Amino acid sequence: MQRVEIPVGQQMQVLCTHRKLRVLLPQSSLGVSDIRAEIERAVDAPIGTPPLRMLACGKRTAAIVVNDITRPYPGCVMVEVIAQRLNEAGITDDRICLVMAYGHHRDNTPQELTGMFGESIMRRFTIVHHHATDPQTLCTLGTTSMSIPVEINRRFAEAELKITTGCITPHQLAGFSGGRKSILPGISGMNALKQHHSFPIRPDRTSLGWLEGNPFHEQAVEAARIAGVDFIVNSIDNAEHGVVHCVAGDLEKAYLHGVMLCRKVWTVEAPAKAKIVIVSPGGYPRDFDLHQSQKALGCAETLCQEGGRIILCAQMRDGGGRPGEVLKKAESPDKIIEAFRQTGYTPQALSKAYMLARALKKYHISVACSQIAQDELRQMFMDGFDTVQQALVAAIAEQGENADILVVPYASDILPAISWQQRNG
Repeated sequence: MQRVEIPVGQQMQVLCTHRKLRVLLPQSSLGVSDIRAEIERAVDAPIGTPPLRMLACGKRTAAIVVNDITRPYPGCVMVEVIAQRLNEAGITDDRICLVMAYGHHRDNTPQELTGMFGESIMRRFTIVHHHATDPQTLCTLGTTSMSIPVEINRRFAEAELKITTGCITPHQLAGFSGGRKSILPGISGMNALKQHHSFPIRPDRTSLGWLEGNPFHEQAVEAARIAGVDFIVNSIDNAEHGVVHCVAGDLEKAYLHGVMLCRKVWTVEAPAKAKIVIVSPGGYPRDFDLHQSQKALGCAETLCQEGGRIILCAQMRDGGGRPGEVLKKAESPDKIIEAFRQTGYTPQALSKAYMLARALKKYHISVACSQIAQDELRQMFMDGFDTVQQALVAAIAEQGENADILVVPYASDILPAISWQQRNG
């Protein structure tokens, strides 16, 4: 009997089976014992820039871009360390603001923000809730080489010192998260988001690990340079959300060093594609709705044989959201794909619905352990099961007793080696 723990919400679901399972887990990487000391080391010995304290000398105001709840990272400690260096250089708390990198996500609640950053941070600094659709809060600084308007949050643009924070993980469009993504899409306006997330700039397939030649990545770098980012602070974590390393400094030099470290932790070799692939986004908050949980499917698409069965284990306590509504109203996945190719990115989450439809066109998809009702999942062209055990039994009946089975418990962050090998021939 093989036993596998799969994160769902804030708990572990246990899958037990007599079938042989191949489980893909990230490299065993111990987190640092002192997160603050690691962040201080990076900030005081940055890559490609002077230390932050020196950059801040003579500046009067500073803006720090921070992640929203969908991207867990040690933001509280990062802000505390950054603010200490700014204070030492003469920038007081009342002249420092935190800009929430929502892109077009919903605002985080006061309770969520307090849980992420703590009451002290919330009291010390002005929190700027970025709204991509509010032109009064935006300003345009120029355009990229592919004509994307660099339309960003005004408070960030007007700050004399511009800092971004984040976490570097594999990403299905950008290759890796973090770095330049704090600007585009993080604090960009809807006009920029629409062009950046539409063809021909967005990749037409899962692009985990792809940077060089990826226009989605390269245009975001251009936008961040035009926005004037002075300093980045990014973490690399392990499967337990422990910090393995922190990088700081130049927008590109520090970031690319962080990407190299991230590859070492999250690249996992898969010998071949399987007929049944079981994935989890990695638990809460990565599975708190369908929009976020879809990222696990990006990994699954690289590992599943066409016509195979993908089982998505995700709680989705916030439901299907905007992409779910698009799916429920559509006649078929083909109609969603056609609509996206004609319309491109929209505020109604057609982009995320397109990625779901793309997977549905090639694979059968089951959802297990979700708080979304099973009849609602059927309206979204997916099968629902109360447990992963039930979903696996049905998948074996469909795909055959000899079907190979892969399990990826942290699929939102995994970089499958098979994907990288195929992209590079």
